[in-house]
Amino acid sequence: MKLKTIVGSLALLGLATHAVAQTVPAKPERIVITGSSIKRIAAEGALPVQVITAEEIEQQGLVTAQDLLGSLGANSANTNNEVSSNTVFGPDQDRLTGGAAFANLRGLGPTGTLVLLNGRRISTHGQSGSAVDLNAIPMSAIARVEVLKDGASAIYGTDAIGGVINFILKSNYQGAAIGGTISEPEAKGGGGAKRATLSFGFGDMDSDGWNFLSSVTYDKAQILRGIDREWASGYQPGRQLSPETTSAPHANIIGAAGTALPTTGSVVGTGDTTLYTNLNLLAIQGQCEGMPFGVSLAANATLWDRLGYTNANSRYRCGTDYGRQFMLRAPRESWNVVARGQVKIARDHVGFLELVGSRTEIDGEYTPFQFSTTSNALTHLQPTSPHYLNMRTLVGATQFNPTLPIAYRLRMNDWGYRTNTNKSENTRIALGAEGDFGAYSYRVGASSGQAKGDTYLKQGYAFTQKLVDALASGIINPFLQPGQQQTQQAKDLIESTQARGRVFGGKTSVTQFDGSVSGPLMKLPAGSLDFAVGFDSRKEGYEFSGTQGFTCVSTFTAANAALPNSVMGCPGNASSPKLTRDINAVFAELAVPVFKSLSMQLAVRHDNYSQIGGTTNPKIALRWQPTDTFILRASANTGFRAPTPQQLNLGTVELALTGTFRDPVRCADPANPIDPTQCTRASLPYRQGGNPTLKPETSEQALIGFAFQPLSWFSVGMDYWQVKLDDRIRQLSPALMIANYDLFTSNFIRDANGNVSYIQAGWVNAAQSETKGLDFNVTGIGNVGGGRLTAKLNGTKMISHKERLIASQPLQQFVGKWSNVTLYLPWRIDGSLAYKKGAWNTTLSARWSSSYDDENRAPYTANAPFSRTVEPYFVTNLFTTYSGVKNLTITAGVINLFDKEPPFTWHNVDNVIGAGWDPRVADPRGRTVQLSFGYKFF
Repeated sequence: MKLKTIVGSLALLGLATHAVAQTVPAKPERIVITGSSIKRIAAEGALPVQVITAEEIEQQGLVTAQDLLGSLGANSANTNNEVSSNTVFGPDQDRLTGGAAFANLRGLGPTGTLVLLNGRRISTHGQSGSAVDLNAIPMSAIARVEVLKDGASAIYGTDAIGGVINFILKSNYQGAAIGGTISEPEAKGGGGAKRATLSFGFGDMDSDGWNFLSSVTYDKAQILRGIDREWASGYQPGRQLSPETTSAPHANIIGAAGTALPTTGSVVGTGDTTLYTNLNLLAIQGQCEGMPFGVSLAANATLWDRLGYTNANSRYRCGTDYGRQFMLRAPRESWNVVARGQVKIARDHVGFLELVGSRTEIDGEYTPFQFSTTSNALTHLQPTSPHYLNMRTLVGATQFNPTLPIAYRLRMNDWGYRTNTNKSENTRIALGAEGDFGAYSYRVGASSGQAKGDTYLKQGYAFTQKLVDALASGIINPFLQPGQQQTQQAKDLIESTQARGRVFGGKTSVTQFDGSVSGPLMKLPAGSLDFAVGFDSRKEGYEFSGTQGFTCVSTFTAANAALPNSVMGCPGNASSPKLTRDINAVFAELAVPVFKSLSMQLAVRHDNYSQIGGTTNPKIALRWQPTDTFILRASANTGFRAPTPQQLNLGTVELALTGTFRDPVRCADPANPIDPTQCTRASLPYRQGGNPTLKPETSEQALIGFAFQPLSWFSVGMDYWQVKLDDRIRQLSPALMIANYDLFTSNFIRDANGNVSYIQAGWVNAAQSETKGLDFNVTGIGNVGGGRLTAKLNGTKMISHKERLIASQPLQQFVGKWSNVTLYLPWRIDGSLAYKKGAWNTTLSARWSSSYDDENRAPYTANAPFSRTVEPYFVTNLFTTYSGVKNLTITAGVINLFDKEPPFTWHNVDNVIGAGWDPRVADPRGRTVQLSFGYKFF
C-alpha cells in the first residue's frame, strides 16, 4: 500500500505522471525516464520531470507544440515564436527562422534546450540550423510530453544545458478514428484555425505480437493583422508612443543638393522664418492621418524632439504607423504524418520502424519598404512630371526652386506588404530494437533525419533597376492625396517591378546510431547497484544557399542597380557551403543505493566533435526519502553547447537598419549636433555573418528541491536551481551595439568625414551569464460529488538572470526588465482545475505572467503620469469534454474566457515585432471559441 501511495504522490508532483492514468500494477514496470539511461520504476528517479498527457493538452485547448510550450512556466518568453521571429531584418537568429517556433527552457535560448522525439534527436530547422522547429512535432500523435527541468549534458550531450523536452508518440493503438478542431476569435478580422486528423492502428503487441499505427494531420491557421485589433498600434500619442519613421505614403520632400528643396531648407508662408528641411503638403494642411497608416509628427512635437527630430526637419513631415502593418498571427498550413510499426522478435525483444514527416508553409507579412531618392538622382521627380508639386506656389516655400527635380522619401504602400512564404519540411526514419536478457536491458537504434527550409518573395519587393526606371519615368505618383489611387498605367508599371521567387534556403541533417545496456552490477547492503553504458555516434550536416538568383540591397545607388537581379529590401543572407561534422560519444551511469532511504545517480559523458574537439561532462544526483511522504533531491553537473554550423561558417552579408540612427558622436546633442544629417539617419548599413573562432559554451549547474505529500490528496514540490554559463554565444545585433556604444565603438566603422559607414555585427563568445530560479508545483486530487476533482498549480520564479558581454563589464540584471530577445519575467504560473464525472470532463485553466519594466526609451516614458511598468497578463480558458455517445468524443471551450487584451508596451517595434503589445507574452486573438471532436470507427 505504501508503494502505491508514494507512486501516486510522485505522479502528482510531476516526477512520474506516467502512473496518473493507469492503475499501479502489483509489480511496477521498469521504464526509461527522460534524464536517465537506466530502466527503473518511475518513482525511483532523482530528477524533476514534468509530464503532460495528451488528455491534459486537449483539455487546455492547446493545439500546437508552440501552444504547449507557451503554457509552461519553465519555458521563458522569447522571440522564438512564429510571429516575433518572422522578420526580414535583424540578426540571423531572427531572419533565418522563417516563422519557426522554438523552446526556451530556463531562458537559456533555443540552442540550450534539447528537443527529442521518442528519445531521439530530429533535425534542426533547415535554415537557421540552430534548434528544432516545434512545427515539426506531430502533436495529434503524441501520448505525453516529458519535460526535464535540469541540465543533462552528461546523458544527452550538447543542447541539454537548459533541459530536455521529450515528445513521446502513441504506441500499440488499435482502431480507426477521425478528428477535427476549429477555433474562431469572437472579434472579427481573422486568426481562426482548423485541424483534421485521421489515425488507424492494427495488431496488438500482447496478443498478436505486432502493431502498426499511422496518423495524418492537416492544420490551417488564418492571418490576423494589426489593423484588426485597435490596441495594435505604434502611434498612441496619448500614451507617449509614436513610431520612429521618416517616410510616408504621401512622400516627404527632402532637402538635397541640386534639387528643388536646398539642404538648408525653405520657409513656409509668411511670418515664420524657420527653414524647413522636409516638406509634406499633407502635413502643412494637417492631413497626414488621411492616408492609410499616416501619422503627424507635429501632433506630438515634444516626443519627436526627444527622439532627435527638430521643428525644422519634422514639423511639416508625415510619418507612418508601420508597426500597425505587421501581422499579429501568422497564416500557416501544415501536414504531419506518423507511421510506426512494432514487432515482437522474441518474448522479451521488440523491434520497431518509425517514420515521421512534416511540411509547413507560413507567410510572413511586414510593413512596405521605404526608400529615399537621394541615393540616385535618376529617381528624383522631374518638373515635367504631371505629379510634380510646386511647393513655392502651393504653400509659399520661398526657397523652393520649381525648375529643379524633387528628392523625396516614400513608403512603398502601392507595392503592397512585403510578404515572404516560408516552406519547411522535416523527416525522420528510425529503426531499432529493445528488450531484456534476464535482468539486463538493451536499447539500440539508427535514425536519419533531414530538414529543409526555403523562403520565397511573394510581393512587396522590387527589382532595383526596374524600380529606378519606373520612378524616373514620372508615371508613378509619390504624392497621392487621401482617397486617391495610382492610375492603371502606374499600377501596371509597379507590378512589372515586383520580384518574386525563392530568395534563400537551407538544409540540415542528422544521422544517428546509438545504443545502451543497463542492469544490475552488484548487490549492495542497501539494494542493487544498477548501471548503464552506451554510445552515441552522429553525423550532422548543414548547408545554406543565400539569395540564389537575387542580390539583396537596401538602396538603389547606381552600383546597386547594376548588380545582377538586384532587389530592394529583400531579406538576403550570405551562403554557407555544405558542411558536415562527426560527433562520437560514450557515456556511463550508475544508480547507487547508499542507504535504504538514500540513492545516488552518477553519470559521465565524453563527446568528441570533428570541428571543435572533445569535452567530458559529469553529473551527480541524490535522492533522500526519509519517510513515505517526503523526498529531498539534489544534483550538480557540467554541460556544454557546441556552436552551430551556421554560427561558425555563414558568410558575411550587408543589410540596413529599418528605423533611424542617431550618431552618439556626431549628434550627441540633437539641439547642437556636429552634423545635423547624422541625427535622423535612415537605412544605415550593417554587416554580419559567421565566426569560425567561436568556442563552445560551458556550464556549471546545480539543483536542490523536495517533494512532500502530507495528506493522501495533497502534494507540493519545489526546486531551486542555478546555471552559470561561460563563453555564451551571442549575436551582437545593431540594436544591442547602439544601446551599448561605449563598449563597441570599434564596431562602428567610420568614413574619412567621421560618419558611420556601417556597423559590424555578428556572433561572438560573450563573457558570462548566471541564472537562478525556483520551480514549484502543487497538486490536489480527491473525490467530490461522485466525480474526480484535480487541481494543479505549476510555476517558475526567475530569481536572477545576469549577463555581461565582455569580461570588464559588470554583470547586468535582466529579470523583470525588457530585452530584445528573451523576457526574464519574475513569475510565470499556470494552473488548472479539472472535474471528471461519468461522461463529462471539465477543465478551467489559467496562465499568469508577471509585470516587468518596459524598454528604457526615455522619450516614450519620461512624462508623468506614465509608468514604465508593463502590466501582468492573465488569461483563463474553459473546456468541457463529453464522451457519453459510443466512440464519439466532443470537446468545446473558450480560450481567453474574459477577453483579456495584451498589456500595453512602449518597446521599439524595430527590435521586437509588436506595436503596443509583445507577442512573447500575449495571445492577440482575444476571446476565442474552440470545438473539437473525435470519432472512432472500431
